Amino acid sequence: MNASVYTFAAAAGLFWLALFVGRLIFQWHLPRVTGYLLVGLAAGPSLSHLLGYPTLLDYRDLERLEPVSHIALTLIMLAIGMHFRSEHLRRWRHRIAVLSFSEIGTTFFLVFIATATTHYFFGKTQETSPLHIGLFLGIIAIATAPAATLLVIREYDSAGPVTDVITTLIGLNNLVCVLFFNVALYALLTPAAGIDALAISLVLPLLIGAVAGFLMSVWAERLRASSEQQLLMLGGAIGVTAICDLLHVDALLGTFTCGAVLANASTRDGELLASIRQLDYPLYVLFFALAGANLHIEMLGQIGIVGVAYVLLRTAGKLVGCRLGARWGNFGERHEQWTGPAMLSQAGVAIGLSSILAEAWPGPGQMLQTVVLGAVVLFELGGPVAVRIGLVQAGEVPVLTLLARKAPVGTFESLHHVVTHFRQSLGVPQGHRVDHAGHILVEHVMRKSVDTIHTDTKFNELLHLIAHSRYDRFPVVDAEERFVGVIAYEDVRDMLFDPYLVNLVIAADLVRPLQTVARPQQTLSEILKIFREHPDISYLPVLDEADHGHLLGILSQNDVLAAFRRL
Repeated sequence: MNASVYTFAAAAGLFWLALFVGRLIFQWHLPRVTGYLLVGLAAGPSLSHLLGYPTLLDYRDLERLEPVSHIALTLIMLAIGMHFRSEHLRRWRHRIAVLSFSEIGTTFFLVFIATATTHYFFGKTQETSPLHIGLFLGIIAIATAPAATLLVIREYDSAGPVTDVITTLIGLNNLVCVLFFNVALYALLTPAAGIDALAISLVLPLLIGAVAGFLMSVWAERLRASSEQQLLMLGGAIGVTAICDLLHVDALLGTFTCGAVLANASTRDGELLASIRQLDYPLYVLFFALAGANLHIEMLGQIGIVGVAYVLLRTAGKLVGCRLGARWGNFGERHEQWTGPAMLSQAGVAIGLSSILAEAWPGPGQMLQTVVLGAVVLFELGGPVAVRIGLVQAGEVPVLTLLARKAPVGTFESLHHVVTHFRQSLGVPQGHRVDHAGHILVEHVMRKSVDTIHTDTKFNELLHLIAHSRYDRFPVVDAEERFVGVIAYEDVRDMLFDPYLVNLVIAADLVRPLQTVARPQQTLSEILKIFREHPDISYLPVLDEADHGHLLGILSQNDVLAAFRRL
């Protein structure tokens, strides 16, 4: 068979298997990303050689399909950059720096100490400096896989303050990791290259990405059609990657910068991100399947005690660092508990840096590459599961997202639907029942993670909070976290014209009681009537049935309409 025909057949098989396994694994409460990785692992050469069955994708096929992976990773880094918004940084101010510094610093310090110590006492190559080993592994440990985390967030329709923090931290992690790695590489392994080469390797991709992002922002102002926006985004992202590769600088850093500039310079950034989401999912599926096929499962037996220390201490560093940083930054209990698990995934960036290290530092670098590749097998397979747990437990995933996908249409019912539709297409009408979403309960759709305002909040701080909110009314709670009412945007706006009262007013002075609320056991049909009767309301606070003052979550009109569209 022609090689290209076989490659296309293998790619088609990956899509079909990914579809089947993705649906199957979701029934086991696992992210579809994990299913895609397992499909690739089963199809790839590593597991097939280990178990002795025929290989669906050999190394030549993986090499032919490698450009697809590069394009997908480019779009992923562009999307991560577009989540890196200055409004989030202004909203959190120094608090996000505290959280990021804690997470990065704790991870680096623990991995550095553990791997340097274990190599010193148990390493086979004692002539290699343990400090160098610990330094490079500590830096690589900082990196978080953007692809797996971002796709799990999209798959579960996660939204809220914890999700916003996670996407921002991922961008900071990879930015710091790449910058520090280049500094360490030049300082320890290639000092003869000089400071000029180091400056070029760091500044040039940032400059390329920034210029491309600004030009794309200007061009986007003239585009209205989604198809044109898709061409702009694809061309820009791939173009930045091509230029960076041509100049031998980090392409991921360039595309990340391009996305960040787009998010903050373009007035149509939301439309641009939505347009690219309409076509990127098949690329992501193939990306993860190929990532699974490229996993070297045989490396698990070769990572040694240094690798075990790397895996254990990186996990501890992410969990402990996020918990401490969220506490010191006053982010709240949900951030303390569930930000850390979403930081565990590791793949593309770490693999790329370890490959560079292996080439620049023959011998020890190849040993470190083995450690990283073995650890990636564990973090890539277990990371998406940890992300799912964190997002669900943080209350930012609507229960309906889980329930609707756990009950797919059965085979015979699918056959019945197809036959019925086919008969109607041939002119033989047949009555059918249309399923209705009105019986769904509020507790299945509401979002549990809510940004609230306390009654004693001062007016200037109140302005800062609402400037970055997605709502036009803002829930207010008292010292015991009981719901007392809302503050409407127009009340705050009117207060701005009376500067003498600004320093005297607190949130409690602006609260208006809200009689229109939702209960968790109400149906969406009832809620839809409320929205029709009150067209000025965009969301409803959801209060506890037993304890009427306790705020359980937020139900937006968009989520209600999305539930009807979904079913």
